[in-house]
Formats: sequence, structure tokens, C-alpha cells
Amino acid sequence: MAGKRQPLAVLQANGRKHLTKAEIAERSAAEVHLKKPKRISVPAWLPEDLKGDFRKISKELLDADLGASQLDRDTIGRLVVAQAQYAAATRMVRDSLDQENTETCSSWSTLQEKYFKQARACANDLGLTITSRCRLIVPQGGGQAEQENPFLELISGGAERRA
Repeated sequence: MAGKRQPLAVLQANGRKHLTKAEIAERSAAEVHLKKPKRISVPAWLPEDLKGDFRKISKELLDADLGASQLDRDTIGRLVVAQAQYAAATRMVRDSLDQENTETCSSWSTLQEKYFKQARACANDLGLTITSRCRLIVPQGGGQAEQENPFLELISGGAERRA
């Protein structure tokens, strides 16, 4: 089974695949290239009290240079809303536990779990969790010097001595 299709920059950075100039041009034309915005605008539907959290997360995403764009603003908005709802549900669970009311605690726990799953799904989509960042393919700089390999130096030195 073939592996996941990698961006052209990753293939070139790895240096394991030879592509002709025509293949490079074709792949480059087929890839989506979005311009990095200076900031991501807040969706109009987002409540006023959550806009500060939205701006904070979007700034961190842009600073991390994970490819965030204006297209991600609704996902960031859903993340912020889910986090706020999760926090509210957590407070209600804590209050129900303090009052030893198992029925309301159970219903709020169910809602708390739903909000947690929503927040986690949005965070995964945006690359905000450790596991999602590990799956990201980020090309390395092409100007890095190759590391010295003592074994290769020993082999090449032996060939030079024999000649």
C-alpha cells in the first residue's frame, strides 16, 4: 500500500526521491499554497466574551507556523466555544458532587464528556495536541550541512590508500 502523499517541499528536503523538472512543476501547480495572514479575523457569531481567547489561540497558531489561515477561523471559534462549555460543565459537575446530587452530576458529566470530545477534535484538526503535531510533516531547511559519518570516512580512506 502506498504511503500518504507528501508535499513537494518535504520530498525535496528528504532527498530520497528524484523528480524531473516537469514532475516538480506539475506537483507544485497541484498543491494548495495559502498566504500566511498577519492575523486571523474573529468570526461574527463568536460571543464577545470569547473573542480574547480566540485571538490568543490564533496568534499562537500563526507564531507556530503550522499553516494556519483565514480558513481555520471557524474551527478555532468552535474550539474556544467547546472549551468554554467544557469549563461550565465542569463547574456544574463539581457543584453537583458537592451537593451529593447524583442525577444532575450524571447528566452534567455526560455533557462535560461531549464538550471535551468537541474541543479535542478541534484541537487535533488545528495541530494543537502533541499527537497531532507528531503527525505533521514539516520540511527541514535544505541548507543544512551533512553530518559527518566516521564509518564512511574510514571506508573512503581505505579506498584512497589502496589506489
